[in-house]
Amino acid sequence: MVFEILRTGKENATPSEYLRQILKFKSVRELQKQIQAERLQGKVILSRSDAPGGYYLPASRSETREFIITLENRAGATLDAIQGAKEYLKQLDDEKGGFDYE
Repeated sequence: MVFEILRTGKENATPSEYLRQILKFKSVRELQKQIQAERLQGKVILSRSDAPGGYYLPASRSETREFIITLENRAGATLDAIQGAKEYLKQLDDEKGGFDYE
């Protein structure tokens, strides 16, 4: 659905709001869920957040590598945030004897 209408190359990235409108999704989040589903089916859909942001198909190995590095960096930052939150909970547990006080 999304894959079929995307253009090749990051310079041709299609903005998410435009895709949402032409594909008649109620929200950008619904569009993102569809893209995730297509990716899980093996479709290679790249994205960029810098201007002009949007979704596109890879035009080269280097574009694909760049996308992978971006996701790896984002994943690393997310894992760091998770670790910080876990440490915070452990500190709370240690202070309160292991009880969960919300």
